[in-house]
Amino acid sequence: MFYFRIDKVRILDNRENGFLFFSRDLAEIKLVSFITTGDTAFPDLDPFLAETDPEKKKKLAAAMVTQVVSNRNLATIDNVKDDQRITFGDTGYVVFQADRIPQDFNWCFVALEDDGDVRDVGASIDEVLQNPGFDAFTANLAVLVGAAANPGFAAGVVVSKFVAGVVADNLKKKKDDLAGLLYMSLNRREHYPHGERKRDDVGDLTGNMFVDYSLFGFE
Repeated sequence: MFYFRIDKVRILDNRENGFLFFSRDLAEIKLVSFITTGDTAFPDLDPFLAETDPEKKKKLAAAMVTQVVSNRNLATIDNVKDDQRITFGDTGYVVFQADRIPQDFNWCFVALEDDGDVRDVGASIDEVLQNPGFDAFTANLAVLVGAAANPGFAAGVVVSKFVAGVVADNLKKKKDDLAGLLYMSLNRREHYPHGERKRDDVGDLTGNMFVDYSLFGFE
């Protein structure tokens, strides 16, 4: 078995501004997590690499995107203050588990300040395939996957980053502000040879979020 957990999230600026004395500086923070592994069986990966028709290639890429989206993990935290530490009990919050220890995996983690309806997340994910950058994404995916030693893992990295980026951009347009964005890739031999790893205060790309995470696996 294998478990990957978030233990704590620290948000420096919650992206919510109070107005004088009439509003509290509290935010609703939405956490969105995407994980793919080298063991992920993307549908039609081999046909995708061999396909030359652009429209058919886009449909095959869409199947991979759909699989990543379906594996997303969501959580919403209310009343988050600036510089708040969000903890998940003494055991953490499992965002991914598997029957066996993966040889490698890719994690995209997004934190957003939500000014709208929670359903905006679902609507934004549905818009991923209609994103103007989808054609360029498909072409880039073909190049990177075709040159990779582990095509499944390479596909997971590229697809997860694209999905997370589109979700963040779409929610920002709906007045949801990006509070944190973390990309991370781990492999068993280098990062968890004995099936265990724990790291605290891992900084993200925005400089606004720090994450504690842990993993545990046994066979």
